[in-house]
Amino acid sequence: MDQPQGQRSGLGINAVLFFGFGIAAGVLIAFSGAGFLQDSAALIATVFLSALMVILLLGVILFAARRMIWSRLFGFAEVQIEQLANPLASVAERAIAGDPAGATMAARDLVALALARYSWVTTRRWIIASLTALIAAMAALAGTALLFQQNQLIEKQSGLLTEQNARIAEQTILLSQQTALSIQQVQLAEADRNAQLAVEITEIAAALGVVLDRVAVEFEAATGTPPDLLFNAIQTQDLGRELVLRITSVSRATKPYRFLDLGVRAEGLKDRTRIAFQRRRAELPNTYARIGAYYGWIDPPAEAQLIDRPASPERGQLLSVLLGAGLFNLEALNTAGLNLSFAHLPNANLFLITAQAGILDNADFTGSNLVEADLGGSSLENARCRGCVIRKSSFAEVTADRLRPPHVAMMAPMSTRANGIDFAGAAIFETSFARAQMLAANFDGALLVQTDFTGTILGAATFRKALILAPIWGGTNLKSADFDGAILFGADPLAGLAAGAAPGTFDATRFRVDPVTRDDVLGMSIVNEHLSPDQIDLVTGSAPAYRLIRIQPFDDGVPPP
Repeated sequence: MDQPQGQRSGLGINAVLFFGFGIAAGVLIAFSGAGFLQDSAALIATVFLSALMVILLLGVILFAARRMIWSRLFGFAEVQIEQLANPLASVAERAIAGDPAGATMAARDLVALALARYSWVTTRRWIIASLTALIAAMAALAGTALLFQQNQLIEKQSGLLTEQNARIAEQTILLSQQTALSIQQVQLAEADRNAQLAVEITEIAAALGVVLDRVAVEFEAATGTPPDLLFNAIQTQDLGRELVLRITSVSRATKPYRFLDLGVRAEGLKDRTRIAFQRRRAELPNTYARIGAYYGWIDPPAEAQLIDRPASPERGQLLSVLLGAGLFNLEALNTAGLNLSFAHLPNANLFLITAQAGILDNADFTGSNLVEADLGGSSLENARCRGCVIRKSSFAEVTADRLRPPHVAMMAPMSTRANGIDFAGAAIFETSFARAQMLAANFDGALLVQTDFTGTILGAATFRKALILAPIWGGTNLKSADFDGAILFGADPLAGLAAGAAPGTFDATRFRVDPVTRDDVLGMSIVNEHLSPDQIDLVTGSAPAYRLIRIQPFDDGVPPP
C-alpha cells in the first residue's frame, strides 16, 4: 500500500536530516579525529541542545500563533475536517444551479481550507521530525563518539598488552638466565666440593710415588742395576689394601657435574689450529671458511656456558695419576669397586691400559690416543671417544682365554656394553668390537681400518660419511644402521654388507652406490692425517671405492600402544 504524501514527506525530511548529520559527523571525525569529539564533547552537546531548543521554541511559537498565521495566509483562523464539508457542498450546489461564479468562490474557499489544513499538518510533522532527527542524530553521534573512544581504549589496551607481553618475555628471559645462573652456581658449588677431594687425589699420588720408589729399590736389589725407567712397574698387590680402598672410595666420592665450557675443544691439533687462525679470520674470511670446512672446525658459543652434560675432572685426574704412576692394569681395582664413570680425561695417552669389567659409562676421552688398550667387558655406555686415535685395541667381549686376573674363568664371557658410544671423527686401526653391544653407536666421519665387527650388535648405529677399509663383518646386527655418505671399497660393497650382516638386519635396497675417485679419498682430511696412498692400496688391494647414498627412509615399525 502506498504511503500518504505527508508521511513520505516526513520520512524524506528525516532521511535528509540523518544524511546531513552523518555527513557532518563523518567530515568532523575524518578531519578532526575522534580525539576532537572527545575533547569537544561539551561543545557538540551544546550545539545539538541549542538546535533542539530552537526547533522546539519555533514549534511552540507556530502552535501559539497558528490562527493569526492562517488568518493572514488563508483567511481562516482554524480548520477542522467538518469545516471542509460546507465549501464542498456549496461547490456542488452552485454547479448544479448553473452558477459558475458561486461555484468558483466555493471552490476557492475549499482550496484555502485544504491548504490551511495541510500546512498545519505539514508544519507539525516537520517540527516532530526535526526534533526526532536531532535527538536520533545526537544519540547516533554520541554512540559514534563512544565507539571511537572504545576503539581508542581497545587500541591503547592492545598496546599495553603488547608491552605487557614484551615485559613478560623479558621476564621469562631473565628468569631463564636466573635459572641458568642458579644451575651454574649449584654446579660450581659441586665443583668446589669436588675440588676439596682433589687434595685426597694428590695424597694418593704421593702414596703411589712412595710405592713406586719402593718397587725401584726392590728392582735394583734384585738385579743390581738401578732402573732408568719403570714402565707398568706397579701391580695392584704392591699397593696394599689401605691404598686400594682410598683409591676406590675417592672414585666413588667424587660426583659428576657441569662446569664452564672454556671454548677450547678437546680435539687437539685441529682446534689449536683454529684458535691460531682466529687472528686473521676477519682479513681472510673465505680462507678461514674453506679450511674450517676441511677440518670441521666448530665455533664455540659466544658466551661462557656450562658443558652439555655432567663430567668428573676429578675422576679423570685420578685415572691420570694411576697411569702416571705406572699402574696400567686396573682389573683388581675394578673388582674392588673403582668407578670411572663420567671421567673427564681428554687428549690423554692411554697406552697399554687394561680395564676389563671397568665402569666407564659417560667417560670422555675425546682426542686421546689408545694403543693396545683392552677395555673389553667394560661398561662404556654413552662414553665419548671423539677424534681418538685407536690402534690394535679391543672393545670385544672377553672370552675365557682373554681374562686377566683377578677375574676367573667362570666369569667368562664378559660382554662389553657400549650402547651410544661416540667415535665420531675417530681413526680406528686393527681394533676389535667383536660381540660387543653397541646400539646407536656413532661412527660418523670416522676412519675404520681393518676393524672387527664379528657378532657386534650395531642396531641403529650410524656410519655417516665414514671411511671404512677392509672391515670384518660376520653375523653383525646392522638393523637400521645408517651408512649414508660412507665410503667402502670393493667390487660390490652393498653385497659385502648384506653377506656380513646377521640375517634380516640389513636392507641393501635402502642405499645406492656412487663411484668415488682416488683423489676424492686422498683429499679427505682424516686420510691426510693418518694414511698414505700406499697404505690404502695395501689394505684395500687397489679395490674401487664407492659412496653409499641412502635413498629410502628407515622403517620405524609400529608405535607402542
